[in-house]
Amino acid sequence: MPALRGGAVLNHYLLNLYRSLIRHRLYAALNVLGLAVGIAVFLVLMLDVRFETRFERWIPDASQIYIVRTSFIQSGGAGEFYATMGGFLDELRGDYPQIVGTRYWDQAATIREGGRATAEQVDVVDPTFFKVFDLPMARGDKATLLNSPDQLVLTQAKARRYFGAADPIGRRLTLVFLGAPRIYRVAGVLKDPPRSTDWRWDFLVPFTPAMADGDKSWRHWGNISLYTFLRFDRPAAAKALDGDLDRFTDRHADANPSWPPPAHKALRLRTLPFVALHFDNSKTAPVVAALGVVGLLTLLLAAVNYLNLATARAGLRAREVALRKVMGATRQALVLQFMGEAVVTALLAALIGLALCELALPLVNAAGGLALRIDYLGKESVGPFLLATVIAVGLGAGLYPALVLSRFQPAAVLAATLTPGGGRAGARVRAILVVFQFAIAIVFTIATGVIVSQTGYLRRTDLGFRRDGLMVVSAFDNSEITGAQRAGLLDAWRALPGVVGATSATIAPGNEETTNQGGLKRPGTAGDGVQVNDVRIGPGFFQTYGARLVAGRFLDSDHGSDDPLPPLPSADPSAPPAMRDIVLDTGALRPLGFRDAHDAIGKPLLEGLRGDPLTVIGVIDPIRFRSPHTPTPPTYYLFSTRDFEGQVAAVRYVGVDPRVVAARMENAWRRIAPTVPFQAKTVEDSLQRYYRHDDQSARLFTIGAALAVAIGCVGLYGLASFTTARRVHEIGIRKTLGATTGDILRLLVGQFLRPVLLANLVAWPLAWLAMRSWLSGFDQRIGLSPAYFLAATLLTLVIAVGTVAGQALAVARAEPAKALRNE
Repeated sequence: MPALRGGAVLNHYLLNLYRSLIRHRLYAALNVLGLAVGIAVFLVLMLDVRFETRFERWIPDASQIYIVRTSFIQSGGAGEFYATMGGFLDELRGDYPQIVGTRYWDQAATIREGGRATAEQVDVVDPTFFKVFDLPMARGDKATLLNSPDQLVLTQAKARRYFGAADPIGRRLTLVFLGAPRIYRVAGVLKDPPRSTDWRWDFLVPFTPAMADGDKSWRHWGNISLYTFLRFDRPAAAKALDGDLDRFTDRHADANPSWPPPAHKALRLRTLPFVALHFDNSKTAPVVAALGVVGLLTLLLAAVNYLNLATARAGLRAREVALRKVMGATRQALVLQFMGEAVVTALLAALIGLALCELALPLVNAAGGLALRIDYLGKESVGPFLLATVIAVGLGAGLYPALVLSRFQPAAVLAATLTPGGGRAGARVRAILVVFQFAIAIVFTIATGVIVSQTGYLRRTDLGFRRDGLMVVSAFDNSEITGAQRAGLLDAWRALPGVVGATSATIAPGNEETTNQGGLKRPGTAGDGVQVNDVRIGPGFFQTYGARLVAGRFLDSDHGSDDPLPPLPSADPSAPPAMRDIVLDTGALRPLGFRDAHDAIGKPLLEGLRGDPLTVIGVIDPIRFRSPHTPTPPTYYLFSTRDFEGQVAAVRYVGVDPRVVAARMENAWRRIAPTVPFQAKTVEDSLQRYYRHDDQSARLFTIGAALAVAIGCVGLYGLASFTTARRVHEIGIRKTLGATTGDILRLLVGQFLRPVLLANLVAWPLAWLAMRSWLSGFDQRIGLSPAYFLAATLLTLVIAVGTVAGQALAVARAEPAKALRNE
């Protein structure tokens, strides 16, 4: 019966595969192990790639959401920001009534419950929020939410935190933000978002016009105080709006003296898909792409490893093929059989690789700070993906060995004394495959060295200030704290044991939210000047941070022109403003036309828009408070002994444990500002968000690269074992003719190292191009030294020698009589 015959044939093929695996256990184990490790690495890295590429995809119809992005394109402009002025959406709706949009205004808030005060982030949104973001709800009707000014929507996690197991609907919370306490009633509960999001909506409250009262910047073109999101049914609609935004900007911004017409030449607005935000204007995309390439290349190395070993041991099955052909088997049937064996081997390896992946995921998650997992059911099931991998690897790696095996001629094989080994052509193919394997492995080794060195360099590189012994207090600008309380806190902290300085400014390590830009120009220069960061500082800023003075002096309270008094209300409005001293960093010298730091001292400058007179009294080295990927912008510093907006405090301490300092600072805080939660971090903790992703990616890359090298060594070991076994008689003859063990060892090791050395010639230029491109994404970076290339070459040579030396030494030391006994 056909069904029975088909079953019998299948059983026969499986039996042949079993016998082949049992007969050649070493090669079978190396094949399966190499494939399993390659598939495991591939799965782990693909899980990471899938995690990164699915950010915000959990939101229904997320592809229809767009964010409005502001670009400053003046000479020396500030670049791009994902924000707009507060009144932008109102003006946009005036020209485009059909627009569906919402504002998103994040505010640092204090939640008071009983006698407890907790710091939280509250998001002020328009009542149309849920028309843009169709977030999954646990409780509540989105059609009626946020329609009342006292409604509050929070996540399940926050509901559990503040209300425990009780029903939160209708419960009340007091939120303090924008300088006033507000009582809200819980009207809805959002499902907790997954980890694949950059946006968390823990607390949502509706925007009311009263919140913007008194905010002069609310309708100031160029202000970037909040986010504006729009929803379009079709991408073409977003593109159409983009095409008209320049004209819209000219119509509305030309009346503002800050933007001489046409305004769109200096200020540009464009939409960007919300789902593209995770990768836009960051170095996330290249890193994720690199991890994906590592995964694919590791899988390819495993497949090449299988291909190399399969072709090397093809001669061991030559007589089997000859006998099957004598018994009537066709070449097509043999090809199908060997291809099927390759697929079954890949399936076995995939199951082992899946088990390895499950075992490795907790370690990978801990090393990379991730939350990767394998799903076996549902849309995220790994099953179809794993099956496709098995078929691709099995067919791709099994085709060439199947063609080689099925090509043997019965008469030639059965008449030969020795089994065929593929001849020079087969040896050449295997050498090329070894070159390919080790070229990729060497590229990975070089890349790993560079990546690890770069991430380490970022941790210890000069930032223009002293990192050690510095505490940053981000809650210092809380709207509940008065100017007198801020001054009292600084005085109290300066009096603490071990504290040698305390200050405040509109910028701090890891905190740039209140940084502004202003135009500076030399007198007599046309235009609005060069865009330079405007940083306002309090007393002791330079000393507390340990800034390095290049020329001139620091700003201080002893010079009246450093902090001139504001004009009295009765003063003549036409009188020129008082001269004010500033400090520049060296990054601002060249854009402003100064030869060097000493050339700038005492020179006058004008604030570009208002024309306020300034005098340069000092120049310092640039201070980097931002990401190492981002260039430090030119900056000037203004001094103030009075209270100002956007302050972040910093405290310098010496010889004291940071936890002790933080506790003492918190005690002083509770005495002076008891209703506001205390929030402080060391500088290293504050800067951690800039380094975290690079550190995680470096660890994942290192793990993948190390395993890729290991796979190459597994293949080289198998090839060395097979080749030395086939050359036993040759070695015996050479030793009989006088060759020493050292001669034989040099011969065998030299032959195996030749393709490894050739692999370096291929790997070096590839690694140089890849690493140069990767390092270009950092403003601060190491040099691409030849030491990385030489070290990688030396390491791979040592590993290769260690891999084959045991096999070569065993054959080289064998007695010639034993080798020739069966000749």
